[in-house]
Amino acid sequence: MAFRFQRTFRDFAEGTGGEDRVCEPAVDIFETKSHLLVEVELPGVKPEDIEVYVIRDRLYIEAYKREDLDYAREEGKRAYLCLERECGKYYREIELVVPCKAAQGKVRLENGILCIEFEKIEDQRGQRRDLKIE
Repeated sequence: MAFRFQRTFRDFAEGTGGEDRVCEPAVDIFETKSHLLVEVELPGVKPEDIEVYVIRDRLYIEAYKREDLDYAREEGKRAYLCLERECGKYYREIELVVPCKAAQGKVRLENGILCIEFEKIEDQRGQRRDLKIE
């Protein structure tokens, strides 16, 4: 709750509202013995409006939630008294701190939650490897 309040206050102070605003969706990152899992809140976003990709050890999530506000502007249609649901562009960049098979990630959208699953691999970095002299 405090994070959302701070983000709203920051957006108000910076004047980043309206069409140029980019929302940061809430994210949960956790691991099991064999997998790294990322869950992203994207309520109301259609699968075709989501782009998920990995570059090096970073996960990128870009999405666009369409809201038909033109419908509301027509005479005799909706007249919003309060409009709090975020729409527009969503963007999140996440560092994959656990070594995993990033190219083989599985992505699914369930009830407004984008679930991304990576199989973990044993980290070879930092381990001693003896090299033979030729």
